[in-house]
Amino acid sequence: QFIWPRVREDGRFLNRKDRIEQITQHLFFSRPTIDSSFAEGAQKMDNDYSWTKFNPAAAQKLCAYSDRREELLSWLYSALPEETNYLHDPDHKKLTDIDPFTVFGVMNRHISQEKKAEVAKAFKIFFKVDEPSPTDFRGVSPLNNENSMFFGFKDGKTKEDINNLWTLFLGIFGQNNEVADLFNEMTRHQYGIKFNLTMGMYWVCPTKYFPLDGPSRKYLNARGVPVSEQVPSYDEFLKISEEVRQKLCGGSTADNAFAIVTRDIYYSTHKAQ
Repeated sequence: QFIWPRVREDGRFLNRKDRIEQITQHLFFSRPTIDSSFAEGAQKMDNDYSWTKFNPAAAQKLCAYSDRREELLSWLYSALPEETNYLHDPDHKKLTDIDPFTVFGVMNRHISQEKKAEVAKAFKIFFKVDEPSPTDFRGVSPLNNENSMFFGFKDGKTKEDINNLWTLFLGIFGQNNEVADLFNEMTRHQYGIKFNLTMGMYWVCPTKYFPLDGPSRKYLNARGVPVSEQVPSYDEFLKISEEVRQKLCGGSTADNAFAIVTRDIYYSTHKAQ
């Protein structure tokens, strides 16, 4: 017998929309089997990959806030109070600084598609993004709700760590040449940075970087794209991404080439559950 939880992780009671989403998810994913024809049919029907255009456009607008973080945080807390209630320091006080990947993480956690769409719409308005805001996020690698920030507070280097994340982020969009060196340094020595950085880089540049989260590594290894359990160097990360393109995307450079694969990972993962 399935016991329906009536409260969210933050202690609030589920509203009617949350309950409908919850029941729908259970009915869909608790089927004993989901045959391949169903999954293939679902993929053909789900042709909305608009996030692959929206995210990079929003990310480029976000670059302007690298030195306006207080303003950015103020907007996040006021515009998205429920969605940002996990953004706090160890004393449960609101953050005084934030990195760009954690900003995008507000939209890319284990929350409902509806909630993600609401966050995307808020991003569109605030950042004045011309691209339509997406409503389908299946296949966008989500953060663990228990660990949804790209920085921590244990090593006394929070400010430095956040600055590193901004520098790497700006480098992705051509504002410096430090991406490779920072990626290698951060994934080896910066607190809280491992494979999650590949996910964040995929969110904002989905035509160049392929995410290497747990489900993705398992999927790739099973399909002839070897990925170890240690974070690769930046050059190796690029080689893996290109190997995915050649072996699983037919060499396509389309905006949604990687997104089609990560959506298949999504369906494969849920089929296995």
